[in-house]
Amino acid sequence: MLKARFILVPKKGQAFIGYMISSRQLFWRTFATFFLLLLSGLALSAPQAPDNAQAAGLYQVAFYVEEDGNPLDINGASQRFKSGDFRDAILPLSLGIGSNPVWIRFDFNNQTPTALSQRLSVQTSWLDQLDVYFLHDGRVAQQYRAGDRFPHAQRPQKNRYFIFDHDFPSGTSEIFIRAETPDPMLLLIYLETIEKAGAAQTLENYGYGFLYGGMLTLLAYNVMIFFSLKSSRHLHYSVYIIAFLVMNMAYTGHGYMWLWPDSPTWQAWSNPLLIVCFSLCGLTFAIRFLNTKESLPKFHRMSVLIGSAFFLAELLAISVGSEVAALWVSFSLVFAVSILLVLLGSVALFKGNRSAKYFLLGSITHVISASVTVMVVWSFIPYSSLAYHAVEIGMMVDAIMLAMALADKFRITQEEKLLAETLSKLDPLTSLSNRRAFYEGVNPIWDVGLRKDRPMSLVLLDVDRFKAINDRLGHALGDEILVLLADLLTEQIRTGDFLARWGGEEFVIFLPETDFITGLIIAERLRGKISSMPLPEKFDDFEVTVSFGVAQNDGGNMSLDELISAADNYLYRAKSGGRDQVCGGLLSEISPQVPWVRTG
Repeated sequence: MLKARFILVPKKGQAFIGYMISSRQLFWRTFATFFLLLLSGLALSAPQAPDNAQAAGLYQVAFYVEEDGNPLDINGASQRFKSGDFRDAILPLSLGIGSNPVWIRFDFNNQTPTALSQRLSVQTSWLDQLDVYFLHDGRVAQQYRAGDRFPHAQRPQKNRYFIFDHDFPSGTSEIFIRAETPDPMLLLIYLETIEKAGAAQTLENYGYGFLYGGMLTLLAYNVMIFFSLKSSRHLHYSVYIIAFLVMNMAYTGHGYMWLWPDSPTWQAWSNPLLIVCFSLCGLTFAIRFLNTKESLPKFHRMSVLIGSAFFLAELLAISVGSEVAALWVSFSLVFAVSILLVLLGSVALFKGNRSAKYFLLGSITHVISASVTVMVVWSFIPYSSLAYHAVEIGMMVDAIMLAMALADKFRITQEEKLLAETLSKLDPLTSLSNRRAFYEGVNPIWDVGLRKDRPMSLVLLDVDRFKAINDRLGHALGDEILVLLADLLTEQIRTGDFLARWGGEEFVIFLPETDFITGLIIAERLRGKISSMPLPEKFDDFEVTVSFGVAQNDGGNMSLDELISAADNYLYRAKSGGRDQVCGGLLSEISPQVPWVRTG
């Protein structure tokens, strides 16, 4: 004998995550918080023990029988029960895909002298036809017909489940339920007070609010990222979330209640079609995210072949009008894609794709949770609320992991982009700034100096007779001299000065807040350091000397290029005057008639 149970199906989960998370510690805290919320929701919505005060006198004995091809009416079902054809039912009853129509029969014993108002709810949202009969004294007192074959408005109550309220008179009443569907025959039947049923429904609605709210938050954020960055990965991820939401709403009954209440035909085919769409969207996202076409070409071809084969199989099932075949194809695709995602993530991680670690963790969660739910629906494992809703829990975890994978991929891409930009501004030989970086770094300082009428000087230096050095020692040792020179200059310049390789054997130093006299002193100090710079033995006591040109701005609206040109002129005079010396002056003094300063 089975007592009536008051069961709340768990639908809990909260999915909110700050997408651009750079701190791994923050991620794991967020992940732990999500699981605490999830487990709290499961605790709240787990099956509850009967409340003796409420359940006094309420007993339930359930039996069932499958039709053998000949439809039964209530009289025939009642007769077969009396003949002993009904078997003991273990509730919830799970018979799998494509099973025959089934009859459920149980008693309700009201031991009170007054009528009791109770709510019978069949919490399976995809039944094609459901007939419910309430019998008193062997006669049908009330009957209902509902199901997805009829517009949603014809249900006794607007609800994603099948809800029937009835006043049970004193004594024993019989309840017969006939269910028919090509979908998985999983019958979740509850009988409880209207107040408790309403409270359970409210709690479940909060759970779906968390689920849909979290997924919509991820969706909205990734759509914004897509329009901001034009990243196709975020577009595919957004489509993947949409596919999950629509698929979930289809098999939970929210879709028929809210989106297509007057379309029984679409409701009949929505589950297999949307499961296929969701699986293929997940596979498409994986292919794009992991860039399998280039990084894993063999696995890419295999993924495309598997996805195409299942898609064609689904079209074939639809074309012949076999809902059962379409369902088998769709559920088989769930298994195939789940395993394929784990395989792709594992190989990508092995190949060095760092972001694949989050993808792989999400895929493993998805394959486990989806497998558990499908095995419950197929009756391979006993029903439990947690197992039945494992796919929704797994999807939440998977969505968070994929969001983290995208964030990590974005971070890696930005780092690579920043590195490429940095390398494009560095001289590959000396690792000093190149000419492009010199202008980008100095132009803002130059503009400020002009506005404030501050002195600014520039030093241009050139290795003397460098062609002869290359001819005598070879280009490899010539390059080594340039590297040694760059290292010495880096050590000797002041904080705030800007050093760059100008090209060939030339270097440039910008000296902010510096007049040309101070610039000459700095250049002369550098000339002495370079001329006495020790060289390795392989240079055979070879000496390196450098000539310097120093120029200072003298107010006005001159350009940085004019200052560089002035320093170049002074460098030319230093070269012409015997090399290994420093020449310089004001920008406006460059003229054959104007004296210029020479040191060294």
